[in-house]
Amino acid sequence: MGPCRLLKQDDVGACGANLDVVSARNILRFVAGGTAAHAGHAWHILEHTNREFPEKYIEKKAPPYLQKIWQKLGLMPSIKHEHFKEISEALHASTMGVNADYQDLLCRAVKLGIIDGYLGLYLATELEDKLHGHNHQRKGKINLGVIKPEKINIAVHGHEIMFAAAIAKEAKKDSNINLIGVCCTGASLLSKFGISLASHVVFQEEVIATRAIDAMVLDSQCVMPSLASLAECFKTPIITTNPLAKITNVLHLPVENEPEAKETAKKIIEIARKNYQKRSKSIKISQKEVDAVVGFDETIADKLNSQLKNKEIKGIIGVIGCKNPRVQEDWISIYRNLSKDYAILTTGCMAFELGIAGLLDGKRFFHMGSCINNAHIAETFRIIAEKNKKRITDMPFLISAPAPLTEKCVAIGFFFAALGVDVHFGYPMMISSDTNVEHFLENVLKKHFQSKIYLETNPRSFYARIRKG
Repeated sequence: MGPCRLLKQDDVGACGANLDVVSARNILRFVAGGTAAHAGHAWHILEHTNREFPEKYIEKKAPPYLQKIWQKLGLMPSIKHEHFKEISEALHASTMGVNADYQDLLCRAVKLGIIDGYLGLYLATELEDKLHGHNHQRKGKINLGVIKPEKINIAVHGHEIMFAAAIAKEAKKDSNINLIGVCCTGASLLSKFGISLASHVVFQEEVIATRAIDAMVLDSQCVMPSLASLAECFKTPIITTNPLAKITNVLHLPVENEPEAKETAKKIIEIARKNYQKRSKSIKISQKEVDAVVGFDETIADKLNSQLKNKEIKGIIGVIGCKNPRVQEDWISIYRNLSKDYAILTTGCMAFELGIAGLLDGKRFFHMGSCINNAHIAETFRIIAEKNKKRITDMPFLISAPAPLTEKCVAIGFFFAALGVDVHFGYPMMISSDTNVEHFLENVLKKHFQSKIYLETNPRSFYARIRKG
């Protein structure tokens, strides 16, 4: 009979589910989808590199006091591969005719948030750091201007760096190849190898529309199917490489291990070379490249802790998540103003937005990497809290996601809330105002975790709330 479109608190669906139940089910499904993406990312790296799944990973990474809280509330995953079962059970519980207790549904979302954070973000980040090095701070270039008309331009788009790292190695052998990144695969290439980042999720079509791309390679997540028809118009070869992420009528070269990655990289470079010979001469690159300081320096926690102690900053704000074209409000100016008193740690698409505004200076604004590298923000919070012999929730930390677009952003928010960090969303993807669900996320959640998840779509009201403390 659905999907349900309930607008008022006293509305009910055909089955009797009210607004709170429907909202909670939707939230749980969002968090389950985001957790599946991040846990899948980590799992794909393990499979790609033939590594074993680590034992008791959360117990080794999470602060002991948080583990006690999670265990007390029945939220602590403890069985190997339990996270995949929990994702399945969340989808089952939120199916029509199963769970109609909105509070229980939201508690399940918190548990998935913990799984997303540790068995998704943390694990994937740790694996990528081991394989390709830490995201040490470096100067880099971003925006569409990094596309070079005189070069063979190959764009790599998605979220999983395994194949991108392989093609980066092959591309270095030919000075005429200009490899550029798109979205979070691009953010990873930028922070780990210094490869320029052309676009976040919203500008991915603009990359092809420049007419200067000789091949675009896709792995998984945040890829618009519209790229296929657009590429056909501009005669741009599109190649998908993740076995999970195919597009109709697009060349699919699945990559599942390092030898395959190397051979496929060579094939794609050859495809790009051939396309370069017949590429359109009418190239339109509307944006100039922008300088940015990118990457995660492990001394950042020490520097920020010193600034907090010396009262040079009032706190630390993590600006995370997507760029949503429906969000037209000027959030960048708000973060610019807040940076006078707060350090800003940023990841993913919001990092790109701050970058093209010229704010990624490595002094007040710190680019921490791709969206899975929100683990770097969480780890920075943990280190600083421990240095002060306090819990994370007792520190002046905040997470702000002004323009969520995907389920992953919601899952990340629930992870930080489970750590005890207040989380702000700037777009109502799934939180309805003036409902019991909103009350739960702002008040009941705070009772157990000393944190809240809240919705504020007005940048000025958000700014006033932060300034008020």
